[in-house]
Amino acid sequence: MKNGITAIIVFFCLFTACEADDNVHVKFDQKTYNEQKQFWQASNTKDYEYRLLARGFIMYDGKIVVENGSFKEEEIYQGEADSSIGLLYSTIDEIYERIEGAFEFSKGKNESDFYYSEISVEYDTINHIPIKINYITHIPPGLAVDGVFDYTISNFKKK
Repeated sequence: MKNGITAIIVFFCLFTACEADDNVHVKFDQKTYNEQKQFWQASNTKDYEYRLLARGFIMYDGKIVVENGSFKEEEIYQGEADSSIGLLYSTIDEIYERIEGAFEFSKGKNESDFYYSEISVEYDTINHIPIKINYITHIPPGLAVDGVFDYTISNFKKK
């Protein structure tokens, strides 16, 4: 009986190890992300504006205005007039949520899936906001993907 239980435990450990090996690793500095997000939240900044530049299959370049912690308006300099990108990244809190969402989406994926293999973020350590975000994607053969994978936040001004 003892040998049977040992065999089951060994099988389970090997099965779990093999399953974990199939999953990909996403390169992401979650420690710095968590620290900067906490500093941003602690600053309690509610009124601000910034320029968002998004590069990829869709181009967006515009100024985002936030009032009382919520998106107020945007001024599109160039790119898609429907402003879908601007609305997805319409506050600094939303930008943090998008980064975390991309990381969570990619965890547990395997080589046959689309996922972000690396999420690289640079921060403004004075205002504690992401200023450059780059998503490196893994695209399996036969899958066509479009989207925006590079973002720059600049001209941040508190009001």
